Amino acid sequence: MCSEYRDPWVDVRTYHGLPADQVISALQKEIRRGNTENAALLAYEMVITSPALEDYLWYRLMVISVEDIGFGEPQAPVLINALYQMLSTFDRGAGERKLFAVHAVRYLCGCQKDRSSDEMVIWMSHAVESGEIRPQIPDYALDMHTAKGQEMGRGRRHFFEEGARLNPELPDRDRTYHERIMKMLEQGELD
Repeated sequence: MCSEYRDPWVDVRTYHGLPADQVISALQKEIRRGNTENAALLAYEMVITSPALEDYLWYRLMVISVEDIGFGEPQAPVLINALYQMLSTFDRGAGERKLFAVHAVRYLCGCQKDRSSDEMVIWMSHAVESGEIRPQIPDYALDMHTAKGQEMGRGRRHFFEEGARLNPELPDRDRTYHERIMKMLEQGELD
């Protein structure tokens, strides 16, 4: 992190006088460890402090659903976003708003956790910045959808044989239409 960066929440105190930056940090650490009760209390503190801190709570919960839950529960971002969208139907003064925050935190605490996407981003950021790696364009990507592929004369056959290849492919998937397309290509009915 840049040494010039200053977290704006450093200067904010919560409703009960806690440093907001510490509450935000503790919330994420407690969700990571599955410490539901304290995580819910921290979220509650954020909600009752101010609309700005409540909004930031939801921002953090969305990040946590990807950064810390990840493939442990791939639908976590969908659920958190759904709860956040539902929340928009309630006025700021509605007591039910706390219910959505606590429910979201309880859900995230109970999820299996996986930080591999965040770890991959951290690794890539360093490796790209240092010049160690760069993205590659594989030959099979040069198909009828690219200027280079068109120059190479690659058409639908190449696309369906190479460009549309799936891995991992659903076992026993319906291949009816793929086979029909390949037959049409064989017979010259499709170019």
